[in-house]
Amino acid sequence: MKRTAWLRSSVAIGASLIVAACAGGPSPTPAATPTPTPAPTETAIPTPVIAAPTSLITAGTVVDCVDIEYPPMEYFPSADVTDPAQAIGFDVDSAKAVVQRWGLQIEIRNTAFDALIPDLQSSRCDIVWTALFVNATRLEVAEAVPYLATGHVVMVPAGNPDGIKTLDDLCGKSVSIQAGGLVEEEIGKASTACTTAGKPAIDIQGYPTVAEELQQIVGGRVDAVWETDTAVADFMVKNPNQYEVAFVVSRDDAYGVYFQKNKPDLAAALVDAFKALKADGTWATIATQYAQDPAALAPPCPGATATAGCHPVE
Repeated sequence: MKRTAWLRSSVAIGASLIVAACAGGPSPTPAATPTPTPAPTETAIPTPVIAAPTSLITAGTVVDCVDIEYPPMEYFPSADVTDPAQAIGFDVDSAKAVVQRWGLQIEIRNTAFDALIPDLQSSRCDIVWTALFVNATRLEVAEAVPYLATGHVVMVPAGNPDGIKTLDDLCGKSVSIQAGGLVEEEIGKASTACTTAGKPAIDIQGYPTVAEELQQIVGGRVDAVWETDTAVADFMVKNPNQYEVAFVVSRDDAYGVYFQKNKPDLAAALVDAFKALKADGTWATIATQYAQDPAALAPPCPGATATAGCHPVE
């Protein structure tokens, strides 16, 4: 999962809709199942009505640093495409909608994960919009506007045959997880709560990778999967109409758009654009297209970040 730490090697998928310990990294993709290219969003974007930021590297163009390898947030539509201008995904399409509302051009710059914030600090990009968690470490050197709440969900086969709607409903059920992270801790607590209440324990099946974890529900060997919302959304995009989210376990973290410190024009322009895109339904349309929850858009600043350079849409 993307994106809880500075170095990719420190990111562990335990969790990022839908979207943090264990959250935020790309979910491994079964080789035989290519990521489909969603149909283009049909919603027309009105004439720009939002005051554009003025403190850009190049007047008239917003440079967006993106780590293009995390579907459904940012990815190339096929293996033979490498041009960043052709990247798609929830983050990319949302950024384009915002920049169009400002009446500006956008340049998507494919950037390695560990170079994202350093490149922002070095003025190689105006914004970083690529499924990065809003956290205190990043806010020490940059500022952010949160755009999508994220956390953990429980996924079941379409139609929810076992009627799983709450943690209590997992008692006695088989659930696959990625072992070794926050999810393992949380499901362990839930299983203990089951036995304390005199119910059967949860049959917890842990696997080293998300790909293996997800294959258990494909093969019918488990009743449910407990994973990050982003990883689940990606899986459901690749397997349409076969699975659904039974319930959201938590959504206490948030992805944010980062920009350099002391740029109030960018903070105000992002907040105003987010409000406008929510109000006219454009953003909800993009979210639905990429299996994200429209209700998770523009969340408050998570935890202790509210006064540390985080600018919520209020």
